[in-house]
Parts: sequence; C-alpha cells; structure tokens
Amino acid sequence: MELKNYQKKTISDLDSYLSFLNSTHNMITAYQEHWNAQDVRIGFGGVPQYRDTIPGTPHVCFKVPTGGGKTFMACASVKPIFDAMPMGKPRVVAWLVPSNSILEQTIKTLSDVNHPYRQRLDFDFAGRVVVYTKEQLLSGQGFNPTAVREQLSVCILSYDSIRSNKKDGRKVYQENSQLAPFTKSFTSPETMIADIDDTALIQVLNQLSPVVIVDESHNAQSDLSVEMLNNLNPSFVLDLTATPKSNSNIISYVDARELKSENMVKLPVVVYNRTSRQSVIADAIQLRGSIEQQALAEEAAGGAYIRPIVLVQAQSKVHEDSETFDKIKTKLIDMGIPNEQIAIKTANINELKNVNLMSRACPIRYIITVNALKEGWDCPFAYILASLANKTSAVDVEQILGRILRQPYARRHRAPLLNTSYVLTSSNDFRDTLENIVKGLNKAGFSRKDFRLGGETQTSSIPEPGKPEQPDLLGALAPEEDDFEDIAPEAVRAVLEGGVTDAGIAGMLDEAQKKAEEYNAVLTGSEGSGLFGGELGEMMNQCKIQEQFSDEALSLQIPQLFLKTAPSLFGGEYTLLTKEALSDGFSLNGQDAQISFELATGEMYRVDIDKFGEAVPKYQLASKAESEYLRERLARLPEEGKTKLCTSMICNQINRSNQLAATEVNEYVTRIIKKMTEDELAALETSVSTYARKIQQKIETLEDIYRENRFDRMLDGGAIVCRPTYVLPKVITPVDSTESIPKSLYDAEKNDMNDFEFRVINTIVSLDNIKWWHRIADRKSGEFVLNGFIHHYPDFMVMTKSGILILLETKGDYLANDENKAKLNLGRKWQAQSGTQYRYFMVFKDKNLKVDGAYILDEFVEMIKGL
Repeated sequence: MELKNYQKKTISDLDSYLSFLNSTHNMITAYQEHWNAQDVRIGFGGVPQYRDTIPGTPHVCFKVPTGGGKTFMACASVKPIFDAMPMGKPRVVAWLVPSNSILEQTIKTLSDVNHPYRQRLDFDFAGRVVVYTKEQLLSGQGFNPTAVREQLSVCILSYDSIRSNKKDGRKVYQENSQLAPFTKSFTSPETMIADIDDTALIQVLNQLSPVVIVDESHNAQSDLSVEMLNNLNPSFVLDLTATPKSNSNIISYVDARELKSENMVKLPVVVYNRTSRQSVIADAIQLRGSIEQQALAEEAAGGAYIRPIVLVQAQSKVHEDSETFDKIKTKLIDMGIPNEQIAIKTANINELKNVNLMSRACPIRYIITVNALKEGWDCPFAYILASLANKTSAVDVEQILGRILRQPYARRHRAPLLNTSYVLTSSNDFRDTLENIVKGLNKAGFSRKDFRLGGETQTSSIPEPGKPEQPDLLGALAPEEDDFEDIAPEAVRAVLEGGVTDAGIAGMLDEAQKKAEEYNAVLTGSEGSGLFGGELGEMMNQCKIQEQFSDEALSLQIPQLFLKTAPSLFGGEYTLLTKEALSDGFSLNGQDAQISFELATGEMYRVDIDKFGEAVPKYQLASKAESEYLRERLARLPEEGKTKLCTSMICNQINRSNQLAATEVNEYVTRIIKKMTEDELAALETSVSTYARKIQQKIETLEDIYRENRFDRMLDGGAIVCRPTYVLPKVITPVDSTESIPKSLYDAEKNDMNDFEFRVINTIVSLDNIKWWHRIADRKSGEFVLNGFIHHYPDFMVMTKSGILILLETKGDYLANDENKAKLNLGRKWQAQSGTQYRYFMVFKDKNLKVDGAYILDEFVEMIKGL
C-alpha cells in the first residue's frame, strides 16, 4: 500500500521539522523554521506560536480530515522519527487511543502481518517489529530489556489505562515483579514518577522514553491528559486529529480537496430536507436501492463489490436502553425490509460485534443508532444518514456525520452516485440543521464548502397518515415514548413492492449528480487557478503573476537537465536528473579513509543547553546513565569485541537509508578504525555518534566528488541533455514581500534580499532592455532549480525584452569559495546545453574571479545592456 500524494507531503513535513530540530537543537526555532520554509507566518494571521506543553519533548500534530488515513501516516512516521534520534535509543512506541473500539481496531491492524499498516512497519524495520497489548506488557510477555534494544516495540494502550486521578486503581502504576529486570538498566532516575514502585509498567515506559503517538489527540487535552504524557517521559509526541485544539503544534495540514482528489472521501455531502419523517425514511430506502442498483451494474462491468448502508439516527435525546430502536426496526420490517438487513448499534446494544460489514456474505443494509457510531467506527459502505428526529427537535448529526464520508476502496467509481454522501432530515428549522451539518463536517476536518443543498423541501408522493403531526409543546419531554405514528409502513411498502421508483426519487438522483458535478467543477477550477486553498491558503500571502506578463510567462518552458534512458512500457526515454541518480555506481572500495578526529575524550553526545536554550529536545541530551550503560556493555567485551561492536554501531548509523552496500560500509569503517591512534580508540568507546558523523561527512564528500565527475562524463557522452519543461508557478507565497522594486513578475516578490542583492536587482531593473524579474526562493518546492551534481537555486531570474532569460547568482567577495565555483560550473554548463536564449551569470561586488561567467557588478551591467 503506497502513500497517497498528500500523505507523502505530510511525511515530508515531518522530515522538514526533524531536520530543523537537529540543526537548531531547539523545538521552538525548528517549528518557526519549518513554517518559514513553507511561506507561512507564525502568530497573527498565520499558524499559532509553538506551545511547549511537555518540557524537553518535541510535540507536534498532523491535522488530517476523517478518511485521510491517519493510522497509516503514523506508521510511516515512526522510522523518520527514530532516524532523527541518536543511535542506541530504544525504539519503543507508546500508541495511545481514546476508546475501546479504536483500541481493538488498532491492535488488530498492527498485529496482522498481512495488513498494510503492519507491512509498512515491517518494511521500515526489517521485520523486527513486536506489537504489545497492555496485558502482554504487564505480564512481561516477550517484553524485556534485551528485546526493546533489538526491535521496534509498539505498545498499544488506551488513554484510560494511564490517565487517572486514582493511580492505585490502575495496573500500570502497580508493582510488577515481571518487569523487575528493567530496573537494572534505568537511565534517567530524575524523571521517574514519585511514590510509584520502580517495577510498575509506567516507570518502565518512563525510563524507555518512548515516542508517543496520540490518536484522536483532541480527546487528550485535559490536565490529566497532560499528566499522562508527562508520566511517560516521551522523547517525541506525534498527535493525530481532524480537529486540533488551540494548543496543538500543527506541522502539516491536509486539505479536504486533497482527500477528494485522491478518492479517499465521498464528497460533496448532499443534504435534503423533507416535510415528514415518513418521507425521510421512504426516500432513504429508495435512494439506497438506487445506489445499490448502480453498484451492481458497476460490479457486473468489472467494478468492486459495494452494498450501500443507511445509518438511521434516532432522536438524540432518546435513552440508549429505550424501546425506540426496536420500534424503528419494526417499522422497517413492516415496510418490507428483511430482518437480517437491519442492525442496532447503541451504547448498550451492539449487533455489529464481530460483523465484517465489507463482506459479501454480510446482509446488513440499515443500522439504527443515535451517536454510538463515533470515532473508530469505519465502514465505507455507509452512504446515507437519515435523521428521524421530530420536526420540532434539533437535528444532531454532528457526532456521526463523519461516518458516511469514507470512499469504498479509495478509488473513484464510474457510477456517479457512488462518489457522494447523503443526509436526509425533517426539520422546521432547516437553517439550524444545516449549521449542525457544518459542525459535523468541521468535526471531521472538513468545511461548509463540502456540502450541497439538495433543492427545495419536497413532499414524497407516498401517502402519509391522515393524523396531523402535533407540535412538540413540551420540547420532547419524554422522547423515549415516541411511537412513530406519523410513519405509515404500509404506504411505503406498497410503493416498494410496486417496483416503481418514486418520481421524487428520480429528481433526487438527477439533482445529486448535478450537485456532485458542480462540486467537482469548483475543485477543478480552484486547482487550475494555482491558488492555495484550505486553512493554509488563508494564512498565505498569495501573489499572482502580473497580468501584463501572464500569457508570456506561463507559456515559457525553461530547460532542465534530464537523463537519457532507454524507452520502456512504463515511461519515456527521459528522466529528470537528480543528484542522487548520479551516485549510481559509487563505491567505498579503495576510497581514501584518512579522517582527522578532534574529539573530547569520553564525550558521547552532547548539546550545550547554555548555548541553545531550554528548548533543546531531551533526546539530544545523553544522560550520564546512558553513557554508563554503554561503558559497562563495552567493559564486558575483549578488545576485539569492543572494536567490532563500535564498528557495527557506526555502520548502522551512517547507513540508515541503506544506500550503500552493508559490506562496503563495514569494510570502510574497519579501515578507518585500524588507522586510529590509541587515544582515538579510547574516545571512540563513548563517542560513537560523534565518530559516526565525522565518517558520514567524509563519505558525503567522496560522493559529491564522484557525482561531479560522473556528471561531466555523462554530459560529454550525451547521456545528460537539456529539455524545455519547467513552467513558472501561477502563484507564489512569500511571507515577507516587496512591491517597491519595479518590473517584478509577480504582484510582489520575496523580500529576503541582503544589501548587495538589493543593489544588484535595483540596478538591473533600471535598464531599458529589462522586461521583468523574479526572486527565486531558495529550496522552495515549485521554484526553479538548476538540477545537476548539486541542486542550485540561483538568486534571480531576469527576462530581457529580446526574450533572453538570465539566471543570476549574486555573491559577496568573501564567498568566492569552492561551493560557488561548483555552482558557476553547473550554471555555465546548463547555459551551453540550453541554447542561445538562456544565460547564467555570477556577480561579485568587487572581486574578479577571472572565470567564464563571473563578473563584478559594473562590468555585468555594461554587458547585459547588449542582451
């Protein structure tokens, strides 16, 4: 099971935050840098400031609407998080869920080696994954100090098993001799919970400092919930929710449009208001039948099996143990619905237990409930929500609307009715009903833009009982006594048995299709505009191409470098060049293994709090106990064993992505260690991470040299070519922008220029032959990049009136170094391959490098006057 595009983007957002976290050593700064890189402001008008709720613990959130695959995304997040942490960190995950239904579901999916969620974990951790229930943890079943250091341990627990103001009543807080072996390897006694026995499961988890995944995290905001997280002493917390609270540190937003475009949800929700509850149930039955007819026809044509289900919602004030549900069931049976097609699901009655609703053998087509189908209940076959609340009562669909949104099999179906959700109500205050539907959409992570109103209130052609409906003057004083006398089963049955679709239903079907087409057209139009939608779009400063340049600029196709490959059934003969592709064939065999190690003896891994502040992630602070643990482990080994263990640990750290052959890495590291002095070897035993970083930097330098040499050879041999493919974005989103410099391509340009860059571009735009200019944002997705043996984002793009496009890099004189010479080398080779309408230049303030393509500013200005 592959990640969807929006899911890949979310994991990329996590990688971004982790990268900034490890470069800045500050949780707050990393959060700011992460959003700055995406052109989103922090604070007023943007995302909220970072909330440091758990000191020393990075605590971030994915905001993903219902149906977005949060659990799969969480599984895909585990490896990047541990990869960002120091080597030797026990790979333990505490996976917290809010309810028993989600607990059972999560245990089932993560324990099943054939389920895509578990397969993702197995793939990322080479099959060394063990999933524990609370009972298995308490009994020490396969859970011991050795195991947790050799595998990924996933501990699935409910909030309530940890969150309690009566800790003596929770087994995880009680003395447990089965877990006594863990106490010998405790590394952080200062974080242990007071007045709790050392052998308690909560203490063991505390000392393992797990990565904590909080499912449906909006349910974990109370003081007790914060205490729950603190008690676990987490090294990292990842929240998953469709509706984050105000104190959530969101690092990735998923927009509803992205779920729709990936066919994850049935949108829009088409809402119909009827004149009576009889019309609601009658239309729901006929609408369901029509959807099933389309499903059967599609299946006969090779499509998937779908059995549409109606959720029949009783009035929200009905007692869960009342007879109301049986009365509704009886009404349905009297209408001709077979008993086996109806199930009741309430807090006290669960006729869905152990039922696979997706199975072809399951007959259920109607589920009667109030609000029991909440978070954790998923059935993509649920298409219709029919509310049987009295006309004068509030319609409360907020809690369960999200249950009808998931798309069966996450694919678009040819039959139009199979891609849409439906709500039927009977309400005198339809405006209030619509607001409740919007709340339900919001609760699922969507918005009022995602529903469509199904026309005016209609009356079914099915005769209704002659008894007039009486106003509910007592405000539903005793709703449990509702006898549904306003619903006449025999009238509905007569129409159903007649086999003739009600004319009103035919109109509903036609209207539903039109509403869905309208919704899809709006989505397509918004995508074509280039504007960013959703919450992030509202936080961005979106600048379009100026109208006078638009047609020409959007038709421009700028050359990029491509690998020429043999054509195949799966693609063309050109592939966009990446620097990683140039590493093909790179080997460490015979490479230089001379490295200078300048280390403080005994320094295992340290980040200076005085230098970086109190927001340093605690996982970056190695405790004395952790250092002592490694020392004791090494002390028990002979000299040869020590060297072998250190070599293995270094190899595991520098080859986490498995880009190099393990045997090559091992041989290379062994050669390096053999050349070490006695002092360096002594320091190595407690400085493995630092040594590994030094060796990693050496390997990266060797690989960069290999890439550049291979690039030159392939370019000369015709294996790398330039092709006109890059199209400028219709919209850019600079956080800080400037409109003060004339001739800008966009309404405003990114305002991050230093004094020399500002001087250069102001001088250039003053020339008569310059048409427009654009500031290229460094490392910004969607911006133009010179792709070769390095990825180089020039400072400016300039268009002359004669149609010559200039890529311009500006440098202060102090930056005339090897890195910039590599940039100049790549830029000039791009120019040579692109043709006479393209140029690349590097401009210095005063220093003349006397290299082709490099100019001082005055000379450059004189030169481009002739272009």
